[in-house]
Amino acid sequence: MKILFLILLMVAVKVNALSIDTDQEAPDTIIDSHSTQLYGGWLFEGGFSSSSFSGINPEYRVSQGDTLLLQIWGGIDFQSETKVDPQGNIFVPKVGPIKVLGVTNKDLNKVVLKAVKRVYKSNVEAYVTLLSSQKVKVFLSGLVKKPGLYEGQSADSLLKFIDQAGGIRRDIGSLRKIALKRSNKTLFNLDLYDFIENGNLPAIQLQDGDVIFIAPKTGEITIEGDVGFSGKYELEKAEVELGRVLKAVVPSEQATHVTIVESMVENETSNKKQVDAKQYALTEIKGIKVKAGALIKVSSQLRANSISVDVTGEHDSAYEMVLPWGASLKDLLGQIKYTRLSNESAVQLYRKSVAARQKDMLMASLAALEQSVLTARSATNEGAQLRKAEAEIIIQWIEKAKKVEPKGQVLLSDGYDASKIILQQGDRIVVPSKRNLVMVHGEVLFPTAIAYNDELDTQDFINHAGGTTADVDDMNILIMKPNGTFKNMNNDLGDEDEISPGDEIFVLAKPDVKSLQITKDIMQVIYQVAVSAAVVLTL
Repeated sequence: MKILFLILLMVAVKVNALSIDTDQEAPDTIIDSHSTQLYGGWLFEGGFSSSSFSGINPEYRVSQGDTLLLQIWGGIDFQSETKVDPQGNIFVPKVGPIKVLGVTNKDLNKVVLKAVKRVYKSNVEAYVTLLSSQKVKVFLSGLVKKPGLYEGQSADSLLKFIDQAGGIRRDIGSLRKIALKRSNKTLFNLDLYDFIENGNLPAIQLQDGDVIFIAPKTGEITIEGDVGFSGKYELEKAEVELGRVLKAVVPSEQATHVTIVESMVENETSNKKQVDAKQYALTEIKGIKVKAGALIKVSSQLRANSISVDVTGEHDSAYEMVLPWGASLKDLLGQIKYTRLSNESAVQLYRKSVAARQKDMLMASLAALEQSVLTARSATNEGAQLRKAEAEIIIQWIEKAKKVEPKGQVLLSDGYDASKIILQQGDRIVVPSKRNLVMVHGEVLFPTAIAYNDELDTQDFINHAGGTTADVDDMNILIMKPNGTFKNMNNDLGDEDEISPGDEIFVLAKPDVKSLQITKDIMQVIYQVAVSAAVVLTL
């Protein structure tokens, strides 16, 4: 089996579907993934169930089964770990039983010392501390994922027990209506949104047989737009203040308005409903309430008057330029002061939205390749073993490829019209330097930079780098021009007119796998991304 040694993966900025006359971004796809997220749903992912609460709060009341550390010194020396017996006592030699049941942790030392002093009037001191609370078994009932009986410490929080039960059911369970019941009476009600939003978590002392009950939720609203959290937000009651909700989901700094979309009954005698939408400025939402089922859309109504564009590379202009909204690349290039080393014909444009789109496309292609690798079949046992070994290598390569971040380059090909390229906020323009060198990368013996010579062709430059590591027919040869465009040279290695100063030659090893389909998939991924900046991934 011939193993893939190096595959040159060039990931960054080829805009395959973006012609030079395309200056508008593709419309954003409305993704509904946020609608399945629940505010606070991240709480129960195992973070509370893994450990017990070791610190005992001062108001904790001693109970049967608690472990105390007792130390007496002076006239007598005594030290012992002792449990509180079923009657609520601890036993101290020559003093007898001391009642500690119901004593708060902060008063425990004072109570024990007072009892010791009744026997030893002087020259005796005592110190007692609570080492651990008793173990208790608590019922989890209602809308948890795994109802049942769970064990923990009496000082543990309700969160630990809920986490042990797998958390609260996302579909109908409430994060805001959690009750602690004892002897069929509700002792305490817990709202986890108060814990998330304010950090409030009361200390509750549990007992054997207590019941933690999760009630059904009252209702939800949907949040989307310019907010820190998008998804479902559970309501404490049927109608709540909009301001509290927005405070929890954190509107962005650019947000200026909020739109409430609700279903309204047309009239009292009809069951027909109609959609009612109202918009408010964020400064005018005091007293506004929303009902369960509403859609809350937070948006920015700001209109940009200007944009800032970074200009880097070889030039004598400002490295950040501010232009009017709607300015074109031609407007910006007219303000750049070039130097004698500036390569004006190879200006590069990078855009964040293009990089994000390229990343999505790359991940989709890698997922398809991974599926092809994992589902490839073999006719024999030997073939299956070979396929397994190859699959492991390719999967490792795929994992590396997933970490590559595209740069979002918009290729400015020869003859493009700069006046039709409308700049966007956050664009980056690079003016490269003139170079009289040719770089050779990839499957050559000595990857290096070679001085340009117009009498040398592509094969000559490769030979100057020591030649290919295998037969040249087993290689894919690409040339990257200074402006980021690529040319396949597999059939033009002897054409010296194809090489120019500043070019880079990439020698890629062709994958050698036994499945024609997998070979096709790998080459598709390589050529999809090998059209921008060079990244060498070792298999």
